Amino acid sequence: QSGHYGRGVEVKLLDDLGLFYLNNVDKGKMETVTEHSDLVPNVYEGGFEVWECTIDILKYFARHEDKFANMDAVLDLGCGSGLLGIYMALRHHPETVHFQDYNPEVIENFTIKNYHKNCSLPSGVDLVGISPPPPSPSSARFFSGDWDDMEGFFETYHLIISSETIYNRDSISKVLRIIARHLRREGGVALIGTKRHYFGTLLGGGLVEFQEQLKGYPELKSTVVWSSEKGLTRDIVLVTFK
Repeated sequence: QSGHYGRGVEVKLLDDLGLFYLNNVDKGKMETVTEHSDLVPNVYEGGFEVWECTIDILKYFARHEDKFANMDAVLDLGCGSGLLGIYMALRHHPETVHFQDYNPEVIENFTIKNYHKNCSLPSGVDLVGISPPPPSPSSARFFSGDWDDMEGFFETYHLIISSETIYNRDSISKVLRIIARHLRREGGVALIGTKRHYFGTLLGGGLVEFQEQLKGYPELKSTVVWSSEKGLTRDIVLVTFK
């Protein structure tokens, strides 16, 4: 298995969820950046990490399968590993699953290959391409770039999923704009995994700041559906239209 994905690449399994992801992948020009930091805003947005809030959301999905069974269009926003969108594709077969990350290196070398490993794409598919054919009946597309540049690519979605993307004030404002513009008003759900607070001069985001900025969107409401007090407090917040 490792040889198929490149020298030194490991395939890891999330045992209780049955999902695979690749480790030690080729990070391209991001290699030197990731040696020194897990995240550099507007340069490298942490996409090669499988963040703990991703695991939180996956376990939440597994506990509440019926709530997400009829979501026919899904956006994995700031997808990184892509495991959230992959889980939805495997379990619920939505008509559309879109994956977006800031860095093209993450999409090409991590997201798409994780998708391939889990969803068994046909042999001969170009894994560096933008839109490999997904397992029937889902339709998957992959995008990279800043969220402000995605307006012409995003559609409207029944479900928008995002993990550890609201770590600073600027990212919160962008996520809220995307939700307000691209979440379906009837039955649409956004599910965001986040720490309660992100500390540091470049950070300052988290659930508390998200809820504060949400006040600027009177058409939206949020509910914290899960929390963990272990270590840094983590939450899952659900956002819908009122």
